[in-house]
Amino acid sequence: MTAKTFIHDLRRGLGSAIVELNENPDKNKYRDLVLRCCLKDISYDIQSEGTKGYYLYTAICALGVKDEFENILIYAFMERLEYRLFEQLVDILCLYANDGSQKARDALHAKYQDLTERLSKQNTFPFKYCEREQFEYLMICDVDAYKWPVFKKCIADAGRIIVKRRDDACNYYDWFICHCENIFGKKRVALYFKNAPEKSKEVNAFITAMNKLEKLREENSRLRVEPEVNLESYIARAKELEKEQYAFARMRIAAMRFSGQGNKDELTELVSIIINERSDEVRANLLRVFRYIDFPADIDLLMKYTESDCERLQDITIGALERFTDRRVHELSYKLITAGNIEAGFPLLINNWRKQDDALIRKYVLSSKKVSHSTQQNLRDIYARHRSKSCVDILEHAYYNGECTYCRSGIVDAMWKSRVLTKRILNECLYDSYDETRKTARRIKKTMGL
Repeated sequence: MTAKTFIHDLRRGLGSAIVELNENPDKNKYRDLVLRCCLKDISYDIQSEGTKGYYLYTAICALGVKDEFENILIYAFMERLEYRLFEQLVDILCLYANDGSQKARDALHAKYQDLTERLSKQNTFPFKYCEREQFEYLMICDVDAYKWPVFKKCIADAGRIIVKRRDDACNYYDWFICHCENIFGKKRVALYFKNAPEKSKEVNAFITAMNKLEKLREENSRLRVEPEVNLESYIARAKELEKEQYAFARMRIAAMRFSGQGNKDELTELVSIIINERSDEVRANLLRVFRYIDFPADIDLLMKYTESDCERLQDITIGALERFTDRRVHELSYKLITAGNIEAGFPLLINNWRKQDDALIRKYVLSSKKVSHSTQQNLRDIYARHRSKSCVDILEHAYYNGECTYCRSGIVDAMWKSRVLTKRILNECLYDSYDETRKTARRIKKTMGL
């Protein structure tokens, strides 16, 4: 494997990089590349896939440089870090600590203490660092490692920050509380909060802040709740947002509610109103509901709107057509794809794929080394729904070149469903950075008796 291929695979969290480290006797040539990735955030979307901390630690172990890297990583960790890199380094050092490293434990504790002091005095909280969230992440890691006694200590430490600050800037710990309720049970956590306040002013401050925040959220939630959406109010909302740049997003709640609350007669009447509407922007807003419920008339009307000069109307109409399995939709997908608009054309194939479509998909997917996130999603969804024996090169291209590990897990499932998952890729998946991909690989190997 060349250095270029290795760093490509390592940054994407592919198991092929770990396999290479395990099997290549000259693995030291990859040392600097692994270290560089450890010291740089290489996650794609932390919310959906987590960090690549476990994966990078596996690479460190495969290289045989645990002791050498540990001091370098700890030194970097003690600097002021952007949030995503902080999470990645925490995950790596937690694995060091789980394997018995006292230095890693001390570093995590020192960072915890540093953030406790910093948050007690800090006037502003730059979004770049998210240090209140960093502190909460360390609280969660501590609880995972040391369980209930540390839960109580973390509550007291967070309460101490609140007492010292005398403001609401560090009062948000629902991620930590939710995590602890999952571990210890809601009843035990609630019982602790019920009995603990009289014993500690810090704990009392934490609970007071938590209750205040919950009350504020309830009040805001009531303010945000829209009344029942009927045809009249839905039309009014569509007109109100006629010139709004982000109308697509701002129509979403009203459209979702009307899709469930509107009756058949109202939806049929809405079609007539759409036909007679003069403004393409308002027409697009009115059509938003049909992203969530089938258009109750002949889709020839929608086909006409896909040729509109109004980009918003085109996009929303194509989204409404994604729900249909129809020859006309299939023809539209071909028209869009051959015009180079695969972002709009591929989703239409999810419900309309045919065997001969693989040739067209192949032409536009394999023509580029990069696979965009939307293309990765669409290929996952097309082949999760339709089994194809000729899609192996398409899915492998998406597997190796897509950046989202969550979507890559779906690509692996689609390969398995179509029976085009090779033993080589299956073995690589055992070392993938995404937990679910590793679980899937182990399950498939067990099913195959391997």
